Amino acid sequence: MLRLSLGLAILFTYIVMIWGGAVRSTDSGLACPDWPLCYGNFQLPKDTSAKLEMGHRTVSGLAGLFVFATFFLLWFKYKTFPRSAKMASLVALLFTASAALTGMKMIQSEAPNLKYVSHMLLESFHIYESMIILGGLVLTYRFIAGRDRAGGIPWWAYAFAVTTMITGVLVRYTGSGEACGHQWPLCNGQLIPDLNNWQVALQFAHRNIAYVTWLAFLLALLSKYSRTTLTAFILINLQFLFAVSMVVSGFFLPLVFLDTAMGFFLFAWLTYNLQLKSTPEPMVRPAW
Repeated sequence: MLRLSLGLAILFTYIVMIWGGAVRSTDSGLACPDWPLCYGNFQLPKDTSAKLEMGHRTVSGLAGLFVFATFFLLWFKYKTFPRSAKMASLVALLFTASAALTGMKMIQSEAPNLKYVSHMLLESFHIYESMIILGGLVLTYRFIAGRDRAGGIPWWAYAFAVTTMITGVLVRYTGSGEACGHQWPLCNGQLIPDLNNWQVALQFAHRNIAYVTWLAFLLALLSKYSRTTLTAFILINLQFLFAVSMVVSGFFLPLVFLDTAMGFFLFAWLTYNLQLKSTPEPMVRPAW
Protein backbone atom coordinates (compact mmCIF):
# COMPACT_ATOMS: atom_id res chain seq x y z
CA MET A 1 0.00 0.00 0.00
CA LEU A 2 2.79 2.43 0.91
CA ARG A 3 4.74 1.65 -2.22
CA LEU A 4 1.68 2.20 -4.41
CA SER A 5 0.70 5.43 -2.67
CA LEU A 6 4.21 6.90 -2.86
CA GLY A 7 4.66 5.85 -6.48
CA LEU A 8 1.37 7.45 -7.49
CA ALA A 9 2.21 10.60 -5.51
CA ILE A 10 5.49 10.97 -7.41
CA LEU A 11 3.87 10.19 -10.77
CA PHE A 12 0.93 12.57 -10.37
CA THR A 13 3.12 15.35 -8.97
CA TYR A 14 5.35 15.05 -12.04
CA ILE A 15 2.32 15.10 -14.34
CA VAL A 16 0.96 18.17 -12.52
CA MET A 17 4.23 20.02 -13.13
CA ILE A 18 4.27 19.18 -16.85
CA TRP A 19 0.56 19.97 -17.19
CA GLY A 20 1.12 23.29 -15.44
CA GLY A 21 3.78 24.10 -18.00
CA ALA A 22 1.27 23.38 -20.78
CA VAL A 23 -1.27 25.66 -19.08
CA ARG A 24 1.33 28.44 -18.94
CA SER A 25 2.51 27.92 -22.52
CA THR A 26 -1.04 28.11 -23.89
CA ASP A 27 -2.04 31.05 -21.64
CA SER A 28 -4.84 28.98 -20.11
CA GLY A 29 -4.19 29.99 -16.49
CA LEU A 30 -7.31 32.13 -16.20
CA ALA A 31 -9.56 30.03 -18.45
CA CYS A 32 -11.45 29.07 -15.28
CA PRO A 33 -12.06 32.43 -13.58
CA ASP A 34 -12.96 31.00 -10.17
CA TRP A 35 -11.40 28.47 -7.78
CA PRO A 36 -11.59 25.56 -7.01
CA LEU A 37 -14.51 25.07 -9.42
CA CYS A 38 -14.62 26.12 -13.06
CA TYR A 39 -17.49 28.51 -13.75
CA GLY A 40 -19.04 27.49 -10.44
CA ASN A 41 -19.59 23.78 -11.12
CA PHE A 42 -17.92 20.42 -11.68
CA GLN A 43 -19.08 20.03 -15.27
CA LEU A 44 -16.44 19.72 -17.96
CA PRO A 45 -16.20 23.13 -19.66
CA LYS A 46 -16.60 23.42 -23.42
CA ASP A 47 -13.66 25.74 -24.03
CA THR A 48 -10.37 23.90 -24.72
CA SER A 49 -8.33 26.24 -22.53
CA ALA A 50 -10.79 25.79 -19.66
CA LYS A 51 -10.60 22.01 -20.09
CA LEU A 52 -6.80 22.24 -19.87
CA GLU A 53 -6.96 24.32 -16.70
CA MET A 54 -9.67 22.17 -15.10
CA GLY A 55 -7.68 19.04 -15.92
CA HIS A 56 -4.65 20.55 -14.23
CA ARG A 57 -6.65 21.22 -11.08
CA THR A 58 -8.11 17.71 -11.09
CA VAL A 59 -4.72 16.03 -11.42
CA SER A 60 -3.37 18.37 -8.71
CA GLY A 61 -6.13 17.19 -6.39
CA LEU A 62 -5.29 13.55 -7.05
CA ALA A 63 -1.60 14.23 -6.42
CA GLY A 64 -2.49 15.90 -3.13
CA LEU A 65 -4.55 12.89 -2.02
CA PHE A 66 -1.67 10.50 -2.68
CA VAL A 67 0.80 12.80 -0.90
CA PHE A 68 -1.48 12.82 2.15
CA ALA A 69 -1.96 9.04 1.98
CA THR A 70 1.82 8.54 1.89
CA PHE A 71 2.28 10.83 4.89
CA PHE A 72 -0.48 9.07 6.84
CA LEU A 73 0.85 5.58 6.14
CA LEU A 74 4.41 6.51 7.09
CA TRP A 75 3.51 8.30 10.30
CA PHE A 76 0.65 6.16 11.58
CA LYS A 77 0.97 2.68 10.05
CA TYR A 78 4.54 1.90 9.04
CA LYS A 79 6.09 3.49 12.10
CA THR A 80 9.39 1.61 11.91
CA PHE A 81 10.60 3.33 8.76
CA PRO A 82 13.43 5.90 9.16
CA ARG A 83 12.59 9.30 10.60
CA SER A 84 14.26 10.90 7.56
CA ALA A 85 11.59 9.35 5.31
CA LYS A 86 8.82 10.60 7.58
CA MET A 87 10.23 14.14 7.65
CA ALA A 88 10.59 14.18 3.85
CA SER A 89 6.94 13.14 3.51
CA LEU A 90 5.94 15.87 5.98
CA VAL A 91 7.75 18.50 3.91
CA ALA A 92 5.96 17.24 0.79
CA LEU A 93 2.58 17.45 2.55
CA LEU A 94 3.16 20.96 3.95
CA PHE A 95 4.17 22.34 0.57
CA THR A 96 1.23 20.56 -1.08
CA ALA A 97 -1.09 22.55 1.19
CA SER A 98 0.93 25.69 0.50
CA ALA A 99 0.75 25.12 -3.27
CA ALA A 100 -3.05 24.78 -3.10
CA LEU A 101 -3.29 28.14 -1.32
CA THR A 102 -0.87 29.72 -3.79
CA GLY A 103 -2.94 28.39 -6.69
CA MET A 104 -6.06 29.96 -5.21
CA LYS A 105 -4.23 33.26 -4.73
CA MET A 106 -3.00 33.18 -8.32
CA ILE A 107 -6.54 32.92 -9.68
CA GLN A 108 -7.96 35.53 -7.32
CA SER A 109 -5.21 38.03 -8.16
CA GLU A 110 -5.19 37.13 -11.87
CA ALA A 111 -1.47 36.42 -11.58
CA PRO A 112 -1.29 34.42 -14.88
CA ASN A 113 -1.64 37.75 -16.69
CA LEU A 114 1.86 38.61 -15.40
CA LYS A 115 1.02 42.32 -15.28
CA TYR A 116 3.02 43.06 -12.15
CA VAL A 117 6.26 41.88 -10.59
CA SER A 118 4.21 40.42 -7.72
CA HIS A 119 2.37 38.24 -10.25
CA MET A 120 5.66 37.02 -11.72
CA LEU A 121 7.07 36.18 -8.30
CA LEU A 122 3.87 34.42 -7.21
CA GLU A 123 3.85 32.24 -10.33
CA SER A 124 7.55 31.44 -9.91
CA PHE A 125 7.06 30.59 -6.23
CA HIS A 126 4.29 28.17 -7.21
CA ILE A 127 6.76 26.25 -9.37
CA TYR A 128 9.33 26.21 -6.57
CA GLU A 129 6.68 24.74 -4.27
CA SER A 130 6.08 21.97 -6.80
CA MET A 131 9.81 21.26 -7.02
CA ILE A 132 10.03 20.95 -3.24
CA ILE A 133 7.05 18.57 -3.22
CA LEU A 134 8.61 16.40 -5.92
CA GLY A 135 12.00 16.49 -4.21
CA GLY A 136 10.45 15.58 -0.85
CA LEU A 137 8.63 12.60 -2.37
CA VAL A 138 11.73 11.37 -4.19
CA LEU A 139 13.75 11.60 -0.98
CA THR A 140 10.97 9.76 0.87
CA TYR A 141 11.32 6.89 -1.58
CA ARG A 142 15.08 6.97 -1.32
CA PHE A 143 15.12 6.92 2.49
CA ILE A 144 12.57 4.10 2.61
CA ALA A 145 14.56 2.05 0.11
CA GLY A 146 17.71 2.68 2.12
CA ARG A 147 19.76 3.31 -1.00
CA ASP A 148 23.34 4.41 -0.35
CA ARG A 149 24.39 7.21 -2.71
CA ALA A 150 27.87 7.86 -1.31
CA GLY A 151 29.16 7.80 -4.88
CA GLY A 152 26.32 9.82 -6.35
CA ILE A 153 26.02 13.35 -7.67
CA PRO A 154 28.27 15.75 -5.72
CA TRP A 155 26.56 18.57 -3.85
CA TRP A 156 28.34 21.36 -5.74
CA ALA A 157 27.22 20.04 -9.14
CA TYR A 158 23.67 19.56 -7.85
CA ALA A 159 23.65 23.13 -6.50
CA PHE A 160 24.60 24.53 -9.92
CA ALA A 161 21.88 22.46 -11.60
CA VAL A 162 19.19 23.62 -9.16
CA THR A 163 20.34 27.24 -9.54
CA THR A 164 19.96 26.90 -13.32
CA MET A 165 16.44 25.56 -12.83
CA ILE A 166 15.51 28.34 -10.40
CA THR A 167 16.70 31.07 -12.77
CA GLY A 168 15.04 29.26 -15.67
CA VAL A 169 11.70 29.45 -13.87
CA LEU A 170 12.23 33.17 -13.32
CA VAL A 171 13.06 33.64 -17.00
CA ARG A 172 9.85 31.90 -18.03
CA TYR A 173 7.52 33.55 -15.55
CA THR A 174 8.86 37.07 -15.99
CA GLY A 175 8.35 36.92 -19.74
CA SER A 176 12.11 37.02 -20.32
CA GLY A 177 12.30 33.95 -22.54
CA GLU A 178 12.67 35.96 -25.73
CA ALA A 179 14.72 38.80 -24.24
CA CYS A 180 17.72 37.65 -26.26
CA GLY A 181 15.66 37.02 -29.35
CA HIS A 182 15.73 33.59 -30.98
CA GLN A 183 19.50 33.45 -30.94
CA TRP A 184 22.07 31.20 -29.33
CA PRO A 185 24.83 31.56 -28.21
CA LEU A 186 24.48 35.23 -29.10
CA CYS A 187 22.06 37.47 -27.25
CA ASN A 188 20.53 40.16 -29.46
CA GLY A 189 23.44 39.71 -31.86
CA GLN A 190 26.14 40.12 -29.20
CA LEU A 191 28.20 37.83 -27.00
CA ILE A 192 27.72 40.30 -24.13
CA PRO A 193 24.50 42.26 -24.67
CA ASP A 194 23.40 45.56 -23.18
CA LEU A 195 22.39 44.59 -19.64
CA ASN A 196 20.45 47.76 -18.82
CA ASN A 197 17.23 45.86 -19.54
CA TRP A 198 16.58 43.58 -16.55
CA GLN A 199 14.93 40.89 -18.68
CA VAL A 200 17.98 40.69 -20.94
CA ALA A 201 20.21 40.61 -17.86
CA LEU A 202 18.15 37.78 -16.34
CA GLN A 203 18.19 35.73 -19.54
CA PHE A 204 21.93 36.32 -20.00
CA ALA A 205 22.63 35.33 -16.37
CA HIS A 206 20.57 32.16 -16.74
CA ARG A 207 22.49 31.15 -19.85
CA ASN A 208 25.85 31.65 -18.18
CA ILE A 209 24.81 29.71 -15.09
CA ALA A 210 23.75 26.91 -17.44
CA TYR A 211 27.22 26.94 -19.04
CA VAL A 212 28.85 26.69 -15.61
CA THR A 213 26.49 23.83 -14.73
CA TRP A 214 27.57 21.94 -17.85
CA LEU A 215 31.22 22.41 -16.86
CA ALA A 216 30.44 21.29 -13.29
CA PHE A 217 28.96 18.00 -14.49
CA LEU A 218 31.85 17.49 -16.91
CA LEU A 219 34.24 17.97 -13.98
CA ALA A 220 32.21 15.56 -11.85
CA LEU A 221 32.42 12.98 -14.63
CA LEU A 222 36.18 13.40 -15.11
CA SER A 223 37.02 13.50 -11.40
CA LYS A 224 34.93 10.47 -10.42
CA TYR A 225 33.78 8.41 -13.37
CA SER A 226 30.82 6.16 -12.65
CA ARG A 227 27.58 5.10 -14.27
CA THR A 228 25.79 7.76 -12.24
CA THR A 229 28.03 10.68 -13.23
CA LEU A 230 28.00 9.53 -16.88
CA THR A 231 24.19 9.35 -16.90
CA ALA A 232 23.98 12.76 -15.25
CA PHE A 233 26.25 14.29 -17.91
CA ILE A 234 24.17 12.73 -20.70
CA LEU A 235 20.94 14.05 -19.16
CA ILE A 236 22.46 17.53 -18.73
CA ASN A 237 23.42 17.54 -22.41
CA LEU A 238 19.94 16.39 -23.41
CA GLN A 239 18.39 19.18 -21.36
CA PHE A 240 20.80 21.64 -22.95
CA LEU A 241 19.77 20.42 -26.42
CA PHE A 242 16.06 20.88 -25.68
CA ALA A 243 16.63 24.37 -24.24
CA VAL A 244 18.69 25.59 -27.19
CA SER A 245 16.26 24.04 -29.71
CA MET A 246 13.37 25.74 -27.95
CA VAL A 247 15.02 29.15 -28.21
CA VAL A 248 16.16 28.96 -31.83
CA SER A 249 12.77 27.54 -32.93
CA GLY A 250 10.95 30.55 -31.54
CA PHE A 251 9.55 28.56 -28.59
CA PHE A 252 7.85 25.88 -30.67
CA LEU A 253 5.29 24.37 -28.26
CA PRO A 254 6.35 20.68 -28.56
CA LEU A 255 9.92 21.70 -27.76
CA VAL A 256 8.74 23.83 -24.84
CA PHE A 257 6.88 20.77 -23.56
CA LEU A 258 9.96 18.55 -23.92
CA ASP A 259 12.16 21.12 -22.20
CA THR A 260 9.72 21.30 -19.26
CA ALA A 261 9.30 17.54 -18.98
CA MET A 262 13.03 16.92 -19.20
CA GLY A 263 13.85 19.65 -16.69
CA PHE A 264 11.58 18.28 -13.96
CA PHE A 265 12.66 14.70 -14.65
CA LEU A 266 16.30 15.80 -14.37
CA PHE A 267 15.57 17.50 -11.05
CA ALA A 268 13.94 14.33 -9.66
CA TRP A 269 16.72 12.07 -10.94
CA LEU A 270 19.50 14.26 -9.56
CA THR A 271 17.73 14.50 -6.19
CA TYR A 272 17.42 10.71 -5.98
CA ASN A 273 21.10 10.24 -6.88
CA LEU A 274 22.47 13.11 -4.78
CA GLN A 275 25.48 12.19 -2.69
CA LEU A 276 24.48 12.22 0.96
CA LYS A 277 26.69 11.44 3.92
CA SER A 278 24.51 10.25 6.74
CA THR A 279 24.61 7.72 9.53
CA PRO A 280 22.35 4.76 8.78
CA GLU A 281 19.27 4.72 10.98
CA PRO A 282 18.46 1.50 12.80
CA MET A 283 15.15 0.12 11.71
CA VAL A 284 13.10 -2.98 11.19
CA ARG A 285 11.75 -2.73 7.68
CA PRO A 286 8.27 -4.19 7.19
CA ALA A 287 7.29 -5.62 3.82
CA TRP A 288 5.83 -3.10 1.38
